[in-house]
Parts: sequence; C-alpha cells; structure tokens
Amino acid sequence: RGQPAARSRATRVRISLLTPPHSRALSPPRRSFAAPHTLSQEARPKRKTAEEKMAAFASAQFSITTAAPAARLTASTGRRTTVRVCAAAKGIVGDGRVKQVLSKEEFEAASASAGDNLVAVQISTKTCGPCKVVYPHFAGLSEELPNVTFVKIMGDHDVDTRALMKEWGVRVVPLFYLFRNGAKVGEWSGAKPDVLRENVLNACNSNEKAALETA
Repeated sequence: RGQPAARSRATRVRISLLTPPHSRALSPPRRSFAAPHTLSQEARPKRKTAEEKMAAFASAQFSITTAAPAARLTASTGRRTTVRVCAAAKGIVGDGRVKQVLSKEEFEAASASAGDNLVAVQISTKTCGPCKVVYPHFAGLSEELPNVTFVKIMGDHDVDTRALMKEWGVRVVPLFYLFRNGAKVGEWSGAKPDVLRENVLNACNSNEKAALETA
C-alpha cells in the first residue's frame, strides 16, 4: 500500500524540478533614462557682439605653406565670419595706385623705379579674409601718399609668386613689408587699419608726407 503513494510523490517532485513555478520567471530589466542636462542661464556661453566679432576677425592671421604646389590656409580663430567692407569710405572703388606684382623681376623693377622713395608691400592670398578687409585701407593710403610706391603680391597666384614667398620666408598673411633703396625697413602682420597707417607714415620722410599735409 505504501509504494504507490511514494511513487506519486516522487513523480510530483520530478515534475516540479523540470517545470519552474510561474513566480520564478525572470522579467527583463527596466532601462532607466537620465533627464536631459540643461544649462542654467549663468552657465550658458555669452554671445559675442558684432564689434567683438569684427575685432577678432581683423586680428586673425592665416598661415601659408609655400613649399606645397597649392597654398594651405588655416585660420587661427577656427570660425568663419562674414564682414562687409566699405571701400567707398576711403574714396577707393578699385586698387587706387597699387601695383599688382606677379614675380620677383616685376617687384625689383617697381622698387628700382621708386628710387629713394618708400615702397609699401602687401602680401595676400586668394582666400584670406583679413587681407580683403585691410586692402581698401591700403589702396586708400596709395591715393593719400602719391610719392610712396604701393605694391600688392598674391602669394598663391602661380609658381613665380610662390617661389618669391619661399625666398622671403612668408608664413602668415596679410603681411606687410616696407622697402627703401632695396633694403627692408619695416615688417608686420595683421589686418588692423590703424596699425597699417601708423607704420607707413612713420617710415615716410618729410617729402613723402608733404602731399598728405596739403590734402
């Protein structure tokens, strides 16, 4: 009589081991999402004014590699800014009295024709934004100082201009040189019009400043 009861209990134990109870079923873990992070009004970056953007763009310098077949330009600011240049404010629509030089021979000819007078040179590239900003002021000075020779050289124009930039060791644009009697008497970089005007006038002699004083 005791054997059938023991056999039924063993059967129930075997079935319970093979089939786990419903209460033991595992549910998939719930994923928790963190709330999006929002900056407070004080922590948000302050937007620059138009005057601050213009000043940063004017003071930016661009590096130029003349050894490569094509010049590579890298803006130090890392930002693109659109600047409206009003050349009419200086009374200049085109190039004024600025001579476009495309080779070392053309520059030497322009320097020789200047004689003892000052020669001011602006070195630019085709894609240099600050060069375009300061150029109307450079052209304006060429009209104010008729006894000074003003020259513009596009450093990435062709093989001849790249060779000249490599010979002069040009690494940044816009770059300005001042020559007198074939010797360099001044050099600076940047696109600030007041610095351009001050440096050119300081290098002028009394004869070259005479036209400016009578204007």
